[in-house]
Amino acid sequence: MLPKTMKAAVIDKFGGPQVLHVSSIPVPEPGENEILLRIHAAGIGTWDPWLREGGASAGRFPQVLGSDGAGTVVARGSKARRFKVGDRVYAYAYDNQKGGFYAEYAAVSEDDAARIPSNLGTLEAGALPASGVTALLGLEKLKIGKAEALMILGASGGVGHVALQLANRMGARTLAVSSRTDGVDMTRRLGADLSVDGRSAKILGSVKGFAENLDAALVFANSKRLAEALGYVKKGGRIAFPRGVEPEPPALAGVRVFPYDGISSPEVFERLNGLIARGLFHVAIHRTYRLEEAAQAHRDVSKHHLGKLIFKIHG
Repeated sequence: MLPKTMKAAVIDKFGGPQVLHVSSIPVPEPGENEILLRIHAAGIGTWDPWLREGGASAGRFPQVLGSDGAGTVVARGSKARRFKVGDRVYAYAYDNQKGGFYAEYAAVSEDDAARIPSNLGTLEAGALPASGVTALLGLEKLKIGKAEALMILGASGGVGHVALQLANRMGARTLAVSSRTDGVDMTRRLGADLSVDGRSAKILGSVKGFAENLDAALVFANSKRLAEALGYVKKGGRIAFPRGVEPEPPALAGVRVFPYDGISSPEVFERLNGLIARGLFHVAIHRTYRLEEAAQAHRDVSKHHLGKLIFKIHG
């Protein structure tokens, strides 16, 4: 029998990290096309502090943040048919009206979820949904082809390291621009053809040495120095970035620039799972937190880290 209440990290008002606290709130009931998940792990998005501060909401309190996570289906609505109780799934539901994933349970539309690929653990899957969807849609927006020279800015981040592995599976030649030595080391291990530190004064020389002209660039992090590297994208080339990246990549003569939104759907998840299932796939988890550590997690998410930060909720 399901419990009536659950533990969740909530906010009762907008503000700094200190407004996050653990509370006992009702377990959400799944609607007719929804599933109820017992959450094993929840992702901590770099955008979550913005939401905590009131960046996109009129304010429904107590409010549970968290756009993605993974767990086990424990109940489903009367018209939900894609999953059965006991299935391991991961889900991405931005601004979910029934509350986010910083909780022991979450109700989401079944169209916002997918079965976890057999080559991933549930903990890893909790860090994947938002990053995987955003990474895949960026590569598809670029229509990246085999042997094309692709530069990924922010390649050691939560989205970037996933995009790097997906691009490799699509046959691209990848230049990973990462953060610091540990980021360069990680992207090299993940199969980048060339890994460079985005803070290095030698970055422009590294880009030119990789390819006289880049076919495409995928931008998950940007700065004045990184924007200069985008000047190596050839005329007729493409640049894509998810909305929210600041500063936005500049418009360049003869280069098509595509802003996009990372929106999940059953079809997107199916394509993502197909690529992941091809072999070993690494989801980088920099650190795990308990719900009671939510305030500290929000302080840390804005600091240097590789991959994703996550909450481990049910072991």
